[in-house]
Amino acid sequence: MICSSCQDPAEYSCDCTSNTSYMCSKHLGNHYRLNNKHEINVIGPKKFLFNSEMKVKLLNKIRSLKTQAKLDISKAISHANDLFIKMSGELKRANNYIKGFIKSCDDAIDYIKNLNDEIEEKEFYCPLESLLIMQEPEILDQIYGPNINLYAINNKTIQCDISNFPHCIFQYTFNSIAFSSQNELACNNGITKTKMHTDFNWVGRLLSVGKALAIYTGGDPASNSAYIINLELKSINSLSSMQQKRKWHAMTWIDGFPAVLGGYDGEEFLNVVEVYKNGNWERYPSLTSIKSSLSAISYYSKVYAIGGLFNFSPIKYLNSIEKYENGKWELLFFKISSNLPCPGLFASGIYIIIFGGLNENNKGVKDCDIFNDKLMKVWKADFELKEPLSFPSLNTLTSEGKAYCYGYELKEPLSFPSLNTLTSEGKAYCYGYDDSNIYRLVNLQFNF
Repeated sequence: MICSSCQDPAEYSCDCTSNTSYMCSKHLGNHYRLNNKHEINVIGPKKFLFNSEMKVKLLNKIRSLKTQAKLDISKAISHANDLFIKMSGELKRANNYIKGFIKSCDDAIDYIKNLNDEIEEKEFYCPLESLLIMQEPEILDQIYGPNINLYAINNKTIQCDISNFPHCIFQYTFNSIAFSSQNELACNNGITKTKMHTDFNWVGRLLSVGKALAIYTGGDPASNSAYIINLELKSINSLSSMQQKRKWHAMTWIDGFPAVLGGYDGEEFLNVVEVYKNGNWERYPSLTSIKSSLSAISYYSKVYAIGGLFNFSPIKYLNSIEKYENGKWELLFFKISSNLPCPGLFASGIYIIIFGGLNENNKGVKDCDIFNDKLMKVWKADFELKEPLSFPSLNTLTSEGKAYCYGYELKEPLSFPSLNTLTSEGKAYCYGYDDSNIYRLVNLQFNF
C-alpha cells in the first residue's frame, strides 16, 4: 500500500471514513486534523502459524528420501561390483578356455610336424591320415575354432562357444549314424537324413571310417561279426570276424586303426581290445578292468575309455577313466563325478567334455563333467543338459560353437548302440534313442 498524500509506502491505516485511509509517518499528523474519530493501525506483514503435524510429515518425508538415496547408491555400488565380479568371472573362464585351445593348437602342430611324411597303404585311414594323404581333404573345412560373443551389460557380457577342434581330426565327423529302430540305420550328414534297413541289431556298435563309410561290429546275441557299410550306396559287405564276440562295447581309433573295446559276450563282461589291421582283427593290450557300455574317444596318441558297467545283478556302474598310451592301458587316479554308462564325449581344446549318461536307476542325467587333459583333472561343469539323456551312440556336430547330439531317455531296458560323430560347419550332432528307439536332436549348449 502507498500513502494517500504521497507515493511513499504507507506505514499506517485508519478507518475513520468510509474508505480506509493510508499514510506514511510524514503525513500522519495531517490525517489527525480531520474531524473524525481515529483508530490508527500500524501496517505490517500478516503472520501464520505453521501446522506442526505437516511439519513433522515433511521432515519425515525428507529423511525417508535421504535414507532411500543411501540405499539406492549402495545397491548401485553393489550391482556394479556384482557386474564386475561376473564380467571378471566370464572373462576368466573364456581366457582359460582360449589359452587351453591355443595350447591344443601348439600340441597339434608339434604332433603333426613329428609325423612321418609317408604312411603304408591300409584299408581304413583315421581322419588325420585321410586328410594328409588327400583322401578326404574336406576334413579341413570341418575345422572351427572357438567363437567369442561380446554383449552389452545384461545377463551375460562374454560368452565363449566351444570349438570342434581337435575332435574333428581324431574322429570322422561327416555323418551322424545310429539305429532309429531295432534294425533301421539312420544317417544324418547335416544336410540330408537317410534311413537304411539292415539285419543288424542296435546293441552292436558303429564307427565312421570315412566320409561315407562305417564299420558295424557285434550284435544281439553277442557276435564276432564285422561289416563295412557304404552309406551313399547303401551297400553292406562283410569284414573278417573279430576274435571275440561282443555287444555293448565301444568303438574308436587306436594307433590309427579302427578298434573295439570291452563289452559283453552274453555270459561275461570283457576287457578285450582288438584293432582292425590289414584285413584282420589283432588283439591289443586289454583294458585294466572288465566293462561294457563304456564310451571311448581318440585324442592325439592317446585313447580315453570312460564309464561303463561291470555287473547286472545288482547293476554296478563305473566312474573310472582309463588311458591308453605307448602300448598300454593305465587306470587314472581321478574319476568322473558319477557312476555312468553311455556318457557322451567331445574333445574341445585341451578339454574332453563328458555329458549325460545313465544313473544307477537306469535314467538319463543332465550333469556334465570337464576333463582337463593337461592337468589330468576332472571337475563338475556349471552347465548341464536341458533334459536328462544318455548317449550310447556318440555322434556330435558343432556349428558356430553350439553343440548338438542325438540323445535318448532310457525308461525300460538297457541299450548301448554305437559311437560316431558328425560335424558340419562347426555344429555337432549325434544320434540317440528314447525307450521306443526314436532319435531326436538336442542342443547341448556348451559355453565357457
